[in-house]
Amino acid sequence: MAVSARTAIELIDELYLMGRAFRGAVADESPILPGGLGVLMALEARGQCRQNELASDLCISQSALSRHVTELVAEGYVARRPDPGDGRATQLLTTSAGRELLDRTRAARAESLQNALDDWDQADAHAASSAFRKLRASLTRYAHRADRPVQSKITVKGV
Repeated sequence: MAVSARTAIELIDELYLMGRAFRGAVADESPILPGGLGVLMALEARGQCRQNELASDLCISQSALSRHVTELVAEGYVARRPDPGDGRATQLLTTSAGRELLDRTRAARAESLQNALDDWDQADAHAASSAFRKLRASLTRYAHRADRPVQSKITVKGV
C-alpha cells in the first residue's frame, strides 16, 4: 500500500475537521438543508437522470436520497419527468429555480471562502483544489469498485 495506516488516519481526521471548519466559515442562510444542496449540485452536474443513478453518484442509499429529493421537489428546485426509455420510471432534473439557488449559494460561499483565505495566493488555492480533486477521484473510484472489501462492522465496547 502506498499510504501508511497512520497517514490514512491523519487524512480521515483532517477531512472531518475540514468539513466542520468549512461549514463554520461559509455558513449561509440556504432555504434547504445542507445535504439537499449537495444533491442539487450533483444533479446539476450530472444532468437529467434517474434517482438510482444519482444515489450511485453520491454514494448514498436511495432512501437517503429520497428524503432530499422530496424536499427539493416540494420547494420547486427539482422536477420529476417521465423517463422516455421506461414509462414506469421518472427522471429528475434541476429547475431554473434550482439553478438560481445554486448560483446564489456559490456566489455567497465563494465570497466567504475568499475572505477566509485572505492570506493565501492563487498558487496555494490551485494546489489545494488539485489535491482535493485527486482525493475525491480516488475515493469515488474506490467506492464504486465491485471487488472492494466489505468494511468490518464497528462495535461498541460492552455491547
